[in-house]
Amino acid sequence: MKKIFSVSLMFLLIFFISIQVHADKIKIKTVDGVEVIENPKDPASPKGTLSKIILTQEFSIGEGEYDEDMFAELTSLDVDSDGNIYILDRKEKKVKIFDSAGKFVRKFGRDGQGPGEMNVPITIQVTPDSELVVSDALNQRLMYYSLEGEFIREMSTADKALGLTLPIVDSQGNMIGQQIVLSEDKIMREVRKYDSELNTLFTITSIDNTNLIQGKINPFQVVIFYQLGKDNTIYYSNPEKYEIRVLNSEGKLIRRIMKDYGPVKVTEEDKKDFFERVPEIAGPIKDRIEFPKVYPPYVNFTFDEEWRLFVRTYEKGKEEREFFFDVFDTEGRYIAKFPFKGDPRVWKGQKLYAIEEDEDGYQMLKIYSVRWE
Repeated sequence: MKKIFSVSLMFLLIFFISIQVHADKIKIKTVDGVEVIENPKDPASPKGTLSKIILTQEFSIGEGEYDEDMFAELTSLDVDSDGNIYILDRKEKKVKIFDSAGKFVRKFGRDGQGPGEMNVPITIQVTPDSELVVSDALNQRLMYYSLEGEFIREMSTADKALGLTLPIVDSQGNMIGQQIVLSEDKIMREVRKYDSELNTLFTITSIDNTNLIQGKINPFQVVIFYQLGKDNTIYYSNPEKYEIRVLNSEGKLIRRIMKDYGPVKVTEEDKKDFFERVPEIAGPIKDRIEFPKVYPPYVNFTFDEEWRLFVRTYEKGKEEREFFFDVFDTEGRYIAKFPFKGDPRVWKGQKLYAIEEDEDGYQMLKIYSVRWE
């Protein structure tokens, strides 16, 4: 009997070793001078890698009793080196500043088209020069403020970068963003890198947006997602594949991060939820939206301070509004997967700043301490 148990244990050991060997097959190769990382559907983490993330909520902003702590629409945010939090509210046309403990400090901004005034503000960033830059889609300009909220200057985007949106300033004062490019029969959306005066340095990628004017609209193929990585590298999405491409600061393709995945179907409930979240300004296009049968491979991605890559997928978790995130190391190798209900925006000072909603749809910012083991 002992021999039978020993044989059984041996086969179990062989089985689990085989599974581990199979799961660990992350392939790294070089094709035409480009490093290609192929992560299988269920890879194991590289040996010796911290692969479990522990998030502990420290405090939240947006659940207080005072108007200063509430948001009409929490659109964008950033955090400075001291942990101060800058939150852009698109509907209120204001920036609210909170200290590192979440205490309200001040707010600035007002509706209008004059110097420093906001119309449809979309993003806010603390630049490497310790300024705040706010992009305004309708006023077609970038507005710069001090960290105290004093207006400094503005730059028009109308002539050099029509429809510029989602700009990100790098450590050299250059920026990446996406703009509209018109031709005789097409409307293209191009992601470009610009110098500090918005002169184009090079084009990164593009998608055809002609259908936004006429025809059916795939709501998942409207914009291209991108982020700045270490040493001003540029990471950008491929909406057709689970792939993230990496360019160096000069625009040369240096890496392709890929992963196999299981497509997620778009359900009728998903469609209903989508339409409930469509802004009023986009009401006229509702009838032209045509959903694909399955979602794209992922939504977006962010980086922490150690340049781990967090990819938000469409795979749903057990709880309402919970989705899975894939995590990759600095070399593009898969290291972890975890469910999370919020929208991670900033990883800084071993903290995560994430936008979340309560059952009634009210937004709040939750701040978590982050630990790996």
